[in-house]
Amino acid sequence: MTDVHLPRYDEFRDTVAVITGGTSGLGQHLAQTLSRLEADVFFCGTNRERGEAIAGGMSGRGHFVQCDLREPVQAAAFANHAGEWAGRIDYLVNNAAVDPRIEFETATLEDFDRIIETNLRPYFIVSQAALPWLEKGEGKSIVNVSTTNYMLGLAPFTLYNAAKSGIIGFTRSLARELGPRGIRVNTLSPGWIMTERQLRDHVTENDKRQLLSDQALPFLLTERHVTPVTLFLLSKSAAGITGQNIVVDGGKVMK
Repeated sequence: MTDVHLPRYDEFRDTVAVITGGTSGLGQHLAQTLSRLEADVFFCGTNRERGEAIAGGMSGRGHFVQCDLREPVQAAAFANHAGEWAGRIDYLVNNAAVDPRIEFETATLEDFDRIIETNLRPYFIVSQAALPWLEKGEGKSIVNVSTTNYMLGLAPFTLYNAAKSGIIGFTRSLARELGPRGIRVNTLSPGWIMTERQLRDHVTENDKRQLLSDQALPFLLTERHVTPVTLFLLSKSAAGITGQNIVVDGGKVMK
């Protein structure tokens, strides 16, 4: 069995991980988990007070960078900051997103541009800026976070789903381009995850009942169901996986 790389979370010790977002939801849970695994974690957000508070609870392993990913210069500088600090980047997780409910009939060009420049364009900018640092790293893995929402064609999410489905094509082509350099690129598509913000702003008791009816698994999903899958895709145990889309939705969508 010595030629089999079994899952070992101690492989994250003293590695360098970059996460877009990280001040709430999936990104925050992943950042905090990686820091507990003794990785140095660079994460970004627009709220300095919240970001610094989260970093302060990460035992010196958290590095918050105030950044508006809609600004290309700031997005690239975020990745370069991490690379310059460590001389490498081992893992990149493109995660930051907004999910407004906008009816197509009333949507504006400004709405469309805002969603693209938040949910898709930074994946290109940050990945490109991180590339030379990833080539110097050991992990050499990118995970792009999408959603199952576009698979279901849910309304009123036409603009949101246009951006999120674009991540699939971006991932597959980038995996083909970067594979010869030893860099893996995969997509993770969560279903409706019961984050603090979703529970506060969107989820109703009827939504919960409907989810439990639609899913194969009879429980609601939280960040703790998504983070381990992300870690697997980053890890050496997934060394043979690239260009794929892994769904974490309790079995609601089955392709």
